[in-house]
Amino acid sequence: MAEDFMDKVFSLFSGDGLTDEKQSMLKAVGKDLNQNKHAKFFKLRTEETDPSFTSFLFSVFKTIHPLKMFMKDEKKMYLLRAMTVDSCISGSIKETISRLEVSALDVKARTMSGEQLIESIQADIDLLNNQFDSKAVLTVNHRYEQASALNQFVMYNFVGFFKKFDPHFTEGSVKIEPKFPPIKTILIIDQISDFLTVSQPIVRDEDWNGLIGLINKIEGHDLVTTEDFNSMINMLREIHASKILELMVQFTLRNPVWHWKHSVFRETIAESWLESKKTEGYGYIAKINLARKNSQISALTKQIFETAELVRLDNYTVHNSETYRKKNVEYFLFAEGLNYLKAFIEDYLVKEIKELCDIIIIRGQWTNNSMSREMSESLHKLLEIPVRIDDLDIVMGEDGSDGSRLRAAVARVDRDSTQIRYINSIVIKNNNEALDIINESANEFIVIGKHLKNLIEDIQKKHPELLINWREVNLVSKEPIKERMINNFKRINYFVQLLHLCTQTF
Repeated sequence: MAEDFMDKVFSLFSGDGLTDEKQSMLKAVGKDLNQNKHAKFFKLRTEETDPSFTSFLFSVFKTIHPLKMFMKDEKKMYLLRAMTVDSCISGSIKETISRLEVSALDVKARTMSGEQLIESIQADIDLLNNQFDSKAVLTVNHRYEQASALNQFVMYNFVGFFKKFDPHFTEGSVKIEPKFPPIKTILIIDQISDFLTVSQPIVRDEDWNGLIGLINKIEGHDLVTTEDFNSMINMLREIHASKILELMVQFTLRNPVWHWKHSVFRETIAESWLESKKTEGYGYIAKINLARKNSQISALTKQIFETAELVRLDNYTVHNSETYRKKNVEYFLFAEGLNYLKAFIEDYLVKEIKELCDIIIIRGQWTNNSMSREMSESLHKLLEIPVRIDDLDIVMGEDGSDGSRLRAAVARVDRDSTQIRYINSIVIKNNNEALDIINESANEFIVIGKHLKNLIEDIQKKHPELLINWREVNLVSKEPIKERMINNFKRINYFVQLLHLCTQTF
């Protein structure tokens, strides 16, 4: 009887362009459907989906629906990521992490020097890198891949599926199972296909109890019990093992080789977690270095400058840079160094240093003129630097081409994130110009300082080799030439160190 029935069914579409091989395969699909444990899901004669299949789907929907709002909450999913990592790491890793926490490092900072603390932090970062090995990375990532698989499953459009049967079905209908009528399977073929794809990764041999436990812990109560969830999985796997849904699709589409699409999950939360912990450690090191840098800058400025009033720029300043810092965009990296450079040139180069160099270069009888020429060229290049500094400062002003554009972009950046890139491009351009000015100036100061050092050594010789008329040069100077050279060499040396510190970024 069954053979006769199947022959009649296939005679209906034997002329649809199917090859003999496909017709034979489809006949086998039909037989499998007829003999399947869940054959009641599909009415072979009418190719309709039976309400028993919809009832099965509704039971799945009812079980996992409470998880949907949880999965939509970014904060809760962030906590799930963190707790997933925490649930996988060993006690020794947790101990290392605890030593890298800011509160623990602050305690250490009271009894350790900066160098010692940096060494301690670096040692713990290296240790964490070794402890959190490839095996730990795989474990963490795989556990969170479960969460991704569950998220995909939970977000399946059950409501849209049920609306195919009942247009009035709503999300709130989860408490009472509606009475769904039979429906032509071809009308829900895409939904069945998608369901197969999203439900396949929900397999028995995963630690679902652990994942559901974490979700319930974050929520503060049971969204779904592990018993109900495991019961659903067992039912789901039984359905998949029977291949009833695949057979339904294959038969309805007249495609005996049809197969559901695989979902691939590639999570890298372990790598990002490790990098975040290392970044926190390196951030504290940067904090130590910044404090040390500021301390050194403070000491050097006291050695170099005789006045506390050192603000010489109007626009490209540390104060104005705070506006950009607060917006989390690029800021004026070299404002401090550029300001000190202008102050040094105004207060010392154009006065004392230039006067000293003019006496030495013009009044001195050099044995090697190329040396005096090199010193003179560096001096003149430095005297031209203030113009470049002023140009940059003016450009960044309210009426400047870059300053006016920056003000307009900053005013819009909170509501238009595309302005970030525009702001960054302008600030970076001017930072690069400021850095070029500082570096070029430092190099010229080094040249002058090198020659002053050589001249200091020369004047102390019994038979000088660079200048042969030191006595006459000394008579022209308002103060002893040797002391003036020593004082200016020290000041230039300190200033080059200051410029170097001001160009360091952490």
